[in-house]
Amino acid sequence: MTNSKRTRLLLILDLVAIGLVIATFSPLVIPPNESDPSWYGIPFTLWMSFLISVLFVVLAYLVSLINKEKKNAD
Repeated sequence: MTNSKRTRLLLILDLVAIGLVIATFSPLVIPPNESDPSWYGIPFTLWMSFLISVLFVVLAYLVSLINKEKKNAD
């Protein structure tokens, strides 16, 4: 993978991470005008927080794949 392509992919992943941070504090996670929103008996905020956490883990994995060195520790 060329250096410019790697840089472009990392920039895209950074922008996705920033978008997730913004979404965390948006009405997507904290619904307006509802005192106790829930989905299947579990608070909606908990569902969205779990989803955003999983997406951050996936982003971290993708960044580790992009920054992988050719040398192996074996």
